[in-house]
Amino acid sequence: MGGPAGVVVDIGCGYGRTLRALKSSGIEAIGVDVNASIVERNRREGLRCMTSSEFAGSTLQVDVMIMSHVIEHFAPEKLLDFMDGHLDRLRPGGHLIVATPLLHGRFYDDFDHVKPYHPTGLTMVFGKHDAQVQYSSRNRLVMTDLWFRRSPLTVNFFRGLYLKDRGTRAWQAVNLLGTVLFRVSGGLVGRHTGWVGVFRKEATAAA
Repeated sequence: MGGPAGVVVDIGCGYGRTLRALKSSGIEAIGVDVNASIVERNRREGLRCMTSSEFAGSTLQVDVMIMSHVIEHFAPEKLLDFMDGHLDRLRPGGHLIVATPLLHGRFYDDFDHVKPYHPTGLTMVFGKHDAQVQYSSRNRLVMTDLWFRRSPLTVNFFRGLYLKDRGTRAWQAVNLLGTVLFRVSGGLVGRHTGWVGVFRKEATAAA
């Protein structure tokens, strides 16, 4: 399976929210997911989608690769292998878009979350300079843009937020106040809870 220039691949596409947005914008996009039942459902809904094994067995080369809420599900050594295996399919000059949460009060609410990663961590492993002594990538990425997500200040670790008791309404009110302050202040009263980075793949001697 080959691909024309301009193909976008969404790694870990899930139920296709990003695929639908790209398709509605007239952008050719292909989803890749490890869950075969999700892939089949996306196909029934008219989305281009393949399993991780199908992607690995293809010859697809792409210009844009998306990893949205994917990397935080891997331990470092497994993440390096995962990213390198996919980045091998990204053409030199192509772009990788990463969206991932930072460590915050609800990070580990997701049973699959293993570790939050900072932009600096990726540039240490995938950048031009070998700043990491334990991990080194065969692919080279240069960060070209970066945004941080901000969210309201909330409390998380109180019994009343999980089981209804006398304190439930009070803690709900505290979180509601945090949300109001966040909106009124235009996000100033809040905290960083995630980031989106754009990376350009550079050609290497091996490429």
